[in-house]
Amino acid sequence: MTKFGMFLVSRGLARPEHIVKALNRQSELELPFGKLALAQNMLTMNQVFDILNHQADTRLGFGEIAVSLGYLTEKQVKDLDRLQRQSRPMLGEILVEMGVLSAQLIRQALMDFVEHGADDDMPQAMGEG
Repeated sequence: MTKFGMFLVSRGLARPEHIVKALNRQSELELPFGKLALAQNMLTMNQVFDILNHQADTRLGFGEIAVSLGYLTEKQVKDLDRLQRQSRPMLGEILVEMGVLSAQLIRQALMDFVEHGADDDMPQAMGEG
């Protein structure tokens, strides 16, 4: 569970199962790495299929394989990872969509979260949890 998710639970604003369900939904809505690379014109469709074929035979991640095959640089993988994180909806948005919390309550919880010394975790609160 993320720090913001734990914060919501500790404040009695959500139950652990709400947070887990919302995080699962967040993962489902995340854009696939290969699709992002195609959209950014970093890879061709043939390269994506080649990477996916290699991935089926290993436990390595898409980005690791792309680098090992020389299709992407480490920097490009980091850039795509950042884009992927930015593409997923915020935990709070999902909790509102689920009817667990109101948008006003999420905004207040985020302000409280930041106020209580969690400002270093704000990107996590906004993106992941």
